[in-house]
Amino acid sequence: MFNALSSEQLLVGVGRVLRSAADANGTLEDYQRSQTLSAYSVTRLLAAELAGATELLAWTRAELTTALRGDDRARVGEARERIAVAANGVELGEAVADLLAALPRDPADETRTAVQHVLRELTDREQAALAAPLPG
Repeated sequence: MFNALSSEQLLVGVGRVLRSAADANGTLEDYQRSQTLSAYSVTRLLAAELAGATELLAWTRAELTTALRGDDRARVGEARERIAVAANGVELGEAVADLLAALPRDPADETRTAVQHVLRELTDREQAALAAPLPG
């Protein structure tokens, strides 16, 4: 959901590996074979990520909205607005990153603690989505 590379960029990379494998004469060398297996892994992870992205985005948006409720600081209000309209994980991630940069690094800051709690659970949920069996 929060991959640094877009799905399009990942697919271009996989395509290049597949093109290289198709252009190989005979048996693949060890490096080519490992690149092909890595490309296969990328496609499996991308499929899992895409399958869970909508649900994870909705869950994260809802949990962050709850975590920010009651905090009237201007930067929190800005983040709340950006989170509400975030169309994807990148936009949501940018809003959260900017918010965390603006909040004091104080363990007593309840908003920062609540946001970090949401991010910890998001990580667990994303790992579960990546580990879930894919249909077909």
